[in-house]
Amino acid sequence: MRRNQLLVVLVSAICSVAAAQEMNPTATDKWPQNQQQQPQPEMRDGVPVYKIQVVGRDISAINYLHRGGPTKVGLQGTSLLPNASGSATVESRRGRMVIDAKFKGLPPANSFGVEYLTYVLWAITPEGRPINLGEILPDGTKSAITVTADLQSFGLIMTAEPYYAVTMPSDLVVLQNFVLQDKTQGSIDQINAHYSLLPRGAYGTTSGEHTTREVITRNDASPLELYEAINAVQIAEAEGAGKYANDTLATAKLQLHDAQNLDSHESQRKQEISNARAAVQTAEDARLMTVRKKKMQDVAAQSSAMTNQNTVPASAISPASPNPPQQ
Repeated sequence: MRRNQLLVVLVSAICSVAAAQEMNPTATDKWPQNQQQQPQPEMRDGVPVYKIQVVGRDISAINYLHRGGPTKVGLQGTSLLPNASGSATVESRRGRMVIDAKFKGLPPANSFGVEYLTYVLWAITPEGRPINLGEILPDGTKSAITVTADLQSFGLIMTAEPYYAVTMPSDLVVLQNFVLQDKTQGSIDQINAHYSLLPRGAYGTTSGEHTTREVITRNDASPLELYEAINAVQIAEAEGAGKYANDTLATAKLQLHDAQNLDSHESQRKQEISNARAAVQTAEDARLMTVRKKKMQDVAAQSSAMTNQNTVPASAISPASPNPPQQ
């Protein structure tokens, strides 16, 4: 009996260790060499400083035949959303690619975390550059979108995001493209497009700022776009936009305020959504300005530190003694 109890304790301990070391699902889905643990906060003067790390992933980018007619590619769910699926018809027209995509099996995005409110479709170039193609708003169990892109070779993915105007995909990849046998026509080159992703939690923590964001609880009586605007403004504030991009952040807050004032007027719903989407875009601009200015400050500080290290003060140089010391 005692031996069985010891065995149970040992198995429980092993399971606990394995659970504590579980990697991000998107990093371990298909490419084990990219496994990473969740970012851990570094403490500085008693304040947590979060450093955003990126997670790598590979997909197949397709080189579509120029003006060769429509061709179809499949979209399959990742391990995060295995029951999701879809397809996209891609047609090369003069000066642009037209992408007509359909999806099914998408649950509400906040099932992945309170900071995620919507889905975004991305085109990824073979060099790993992400292009935000547009927001996917689930309509019941099915969704669709028709967009254009000025690319020749690219892959398609869908991610869960905090708002529609994000400029870098999160690591919550729920769908990715694959070649359909006998349906994906044209001159196709299979290219591994390695791209970077913001890890889960990057929107929920701060980057060097000690700020606590409020949890957004959505009321279905208000449009989703309003909550995306609240989310975007909070994230920009948490990043430090009040210090580095105050005017732009103030504009975003004013646009959000205008949207909130119209929320109780059903007849003004279109204007409310327009104001909310404008607030999202402006808040993302403020966040990007803040990130760039912080990076410039860091580079300047590092350069100054290097200069100080290489410069020896004149007072530190002892003049040579004219009379050598006597032995």
